[in-house]
Amino acid sequence: AALPELTALCAAHPLDEPLQALRIRALRDTGRTAEALAAYEEVRRALADRLGADPSPALRALHAALLAGETAPAQPTPAPAPVRGNLRARLTSFVGRDEEIAALREDLRAARLVTLLGPGGAGKTRLSQEAAERGAEAWPDGAWVAELAPVTSPEAVPEAVLAAVGARETVLRGAGAEELRAGNDPLARLVEHCAGRRMLLLLDNCEHVVGAAALPELTALCAAHPLDEPLQALRIRALRDTGRTAEALAAYE
Repeated sequence: AALPELTALCAAHPLDEPLQALRIRALRDTGRTAEALAAYEEVRRALADRLGADPSPALRALHAALLAGETAPAQPTPAPAPVRGNLRARLTSFVGRDEEIAALREDLRAARLVTLLGPGGAGKTRLSQEAAERGAEAWPDGAWVAELAPVTSPEAVPEAVLAAVGARETVLRGAGAEELRAGNDPLARLVEHCAGRRMLLLLDNCEHVVGAAALPELTALCAAHPLDEPLQALRIRALRDTGRTAEALAAYE
C-alpha cells in the first residue's frame, strides 16, 4: 500500500538518501530483492552524476545486506497477557455434562458459596474447573484452585489457600532460604488479599478440614463487612448446617 507513494516521492527527491533507503527496505521486505538492488543502483548513479559522491555508509550497508541475502530483522513477539488464576491445564477433552455445568454456573452467579458433593471419582474437580473456565469473564481477578488433600491440620488451611493464590509472604534469609513472615495471621492476610477482588476460589478435597475451610474465613469476612447481608446470611446458614444453631441465632442478632 505504501510502495507507489514511496516510488513517487523518491522520483521527486532522487538525492534524499533516507527516503531512498526507506523504499529499498520496503522492496526488500516484500520479497522484491532484485528491484531493491536496482533501486540502490539508481541512487548510486544519481549521487555520482549530480554530486560526484558515493552513497552514505548507511545506504552502502543496506546494499551489502541485500547482496548477502539478509532479510528484515524479526519483529519482537508481543508479551503474552498475564495469566490470572491457576486452573490446571487440560490433558483430555471434556464431553457432556452441559446441564450440570450450566446449573453450577447459575449457582455461582446466585451465591457466594457453592458446595459440590459426590462420591470419589465422580468428576467433581473437573466439573468445577470446566464451570470456572466457561464463566471466566465473571472473575476478572482469576479462578484459583487450592488443593487441600495434603493439608492435615485445619489450622494450615489459610496458609495453603494463600500459597495457592500466590499471596504467601516470605522473607529471604541467607542464600535464598525462605521463611514465612512471623507474627502475621494467615487468615487476616487472606481476607486482605481477597478484599476488593472479584475472584473464584476452588477448595478441592476439603472434606477432612471442612470446618476450617469455611467458617473461620466467613467469620473474618463478616467482621470486615458487617453490612453485607448476603455474606452474613451465608455465615448464619453455615453455622446452622454444622449444628451450631445457638451461634446462628446469635449471629442474626
